[in-house]
Amino acid sequence: MTVSTNRVRVPVALVTWSGSWLNVIKPALERLYPSIDFAYYVVSNVNDVRDFLAKESGSVGFLVFQLMSIPGLSRPIIQSGKPTVVIAHALYGAGEYLYEYPRAKSLGYPVVGYSTMDVTSPSALRRVRLLETIAKLRESKIAFVIGPDVKLLTELEFPLSVDLLSMFRSIQSLFGVTPVTVDVRDFKSKYYDAVSDSEASKIAEAWVKAAEAVEDPWREEIVKSAKLYLALKALARDLNADAVAVDCIVLRYAGYLDAWPCLGSVQFWYDGIVPVCEADPYSAVILLMGKYLLGKPGFINDPGIDEEHGRLFCYHCTAPTNPHGASEPEAPYRIVTAHAGTKHASVHVKLPSNEPITEVGLNPEEKELTIHTGTSEETVYEPTVCATTLKVKANAKAIASKFRWRAGWHRVLFFGNHLEEFRELATLLGLKTVIED
Repeated sequence: MTVSTNRVRVPVALVTWSGSWLNVIKPALERLYPSIDFAYYVVSNVNDVRDFLAKESGSVGFLVFQLMSIPGLSRPIIQSGKPTVVIAHALYGAGEYLYEYPRAKSLGYPVVGYSTMDVTSPSALRRVRLLETIAKLRESKIAFVIGPDVKLLTELEFPLSVDLLSMFRSIQSLFGVTPVTVDVRDFKSKYYDAVSDSEASKIAEAWVKAAEAVEDPWREEIVKSAKLYLALKALARDLNADAVAVDCIVLRYAGYLDAWPCLGSVQFWYDGIVPVCEADPYSAVILLMGKYLLGKPGFINDPGIDEEHGRLFCYHCTAPTNPHGASEPEAPYRIVTAHAGTKHASVHVKLPSNEPITEVGLNPEEKELTIHTGTSEETVYEPTVCATTLKVKANAKAIASKFRWRAGWHRVLFFGNHLEEFRELATLLGLKTVIED
C-alpha cells in the first residue's frame, strides 16, 4: 500500500541553440524517472526565458540544462527563487555555468549545480530526485495521534505551548507537509476498539513466526500491538496520510492506550507508510526525506556518546528490517522486552555491520539540517534501555561538542554515506547544513 499517488511535475529548461539536445535528454530523464511528468522548454533567447518563467511560475522548482555559453541567459531562471538544479555541459555550457552558478550561490539562492561531459549520466541526473523529494514533501500528510491536552496545545498559542505550536507550524511552513492531529480518544473509539482480537491475532502470529526468537513472555502484548497496527493503518487510509506518528510513551503511561506501536512500525515500511516514533514531527520530516530521496527507511534513535572509544550507541525500541529499502526483510529480528522489563513487544533488529551510515537531525526554528556520519559496528541488546542498540564508529568527541540540541535528542540513521544528497536537499529547501562531526 502506497498512500500518496500523485505524480510529480518537473519543468525542464534546455538552455541551448539547438533543439536536438531534446532527443538526448528526454529519453534519459524518462528512463530514470518514469513516475515524473517532465515539461520541456528549449531556451535560446530572452523571450524564451520570459515564456518559461511565466508558464511555470507555479512549479515546485526548475531543472536547467546549461548547454551553451551566453552569459546571463539562464540568470533569471536560476535567480527566480525557486529550488533549481543546474546540470551543465563541461565544454558547451562552461562559461554560463561559471558565471551564473557561483553568483547565485553567493547570493543565497536555492540552487544546486553539477558540470560534466555527460549531462545524461546517472551521477548527474540523480539530482532530479531532489526536486521530486521537495514536491512529494509538499504533498505529504502526517497523522499525529496525541492526547487531548497536547492536541489543544498544538492548535492554540498559550504561553506554555509556544514550542509545541511552533513544531507543527514550522514543518508545514518550511516543507509544505500537512500535520493532522488526532485526539487519541477519538482514535481509540473509532479505530482501535473496532479491531477484533481474531484479526489482530493473525497478524501477531505472523510476527511471531517470522521472528528469530520471542523473548517476551507477555504474548497478549503482541496481540495488542497488532491491534494498534491495524487501527493506525485504517487511520492512515482514511486520512490519506503518508506517515503515522503516535505519542506512544505518554499515551501508554497516561492510560489512553494499552499497546505499543514498535512491531507495527516494522510492518509499516512494507505498507508504504512511514512510522514515526514518539510523535516526533522533526524526525517525521527526515523519514519522509529519506523515503523520497533515497528510497530507504530510517532508524529513529537516541544517540549515546562514548568519547573514550570513539563510538555512538544509537538505540530505540524498533528499527526497520529492510534498512536498504528492499521489499522483503533483510535483517532478522527478535521480539523482546525493554526499559528494564517494563516495556513489552519491543523489537531487536540485527542491523548491518561494517557499513557507512548517515545520521540526520532537523532544527526548523533555526532552519538547520544537522548531519554526522560513521560506520556501523554491531547491534547489541541492552535490556535496561531500548531494544535495538547499534554501535557506530564515529567522531564522538566532535559530535558531543557540536551536537545541535535545538534539533532534539533524536537523530534518524540511514545506511550509506548520504552526506552530499542531504546537503544538496538542504540547499534547495533554504536550510543551512550543520556538520556535527
